[in-house]
Amino acid sequence: PELLNPERRILQLLHIEGGSLEQSALVEHTRWSESTISRTLCRMETQERIERHRQGNGKRVFLPQSRGKPRQRVRSKSERHRSAE
Repeated sequence: PELLNPERRILQLLHIEGGSLEQSALVEHTRWSESTISRTLCRMETQERIERHRQGNGKRVFLPQSRGKPRQRVRSKSERHRSAE
């Protein structure tokens, strides 16, 4: 398996898990220290590559596009035809 730097590994896990994970789950999945995860996430958050929000006693980590942004619905051919008239 290819060795990934910490930021890539975190992004990979977030993609696999549907765009969000608890910060404690990242520690469990990676087996890295809490401080390594925290420092890496802080750097990524500053670069706007992830978002973190308090959830209970911990934090939840999100990919920016996976939180609160409505997904654009693709219109059917008949809907596009009707709007053109």
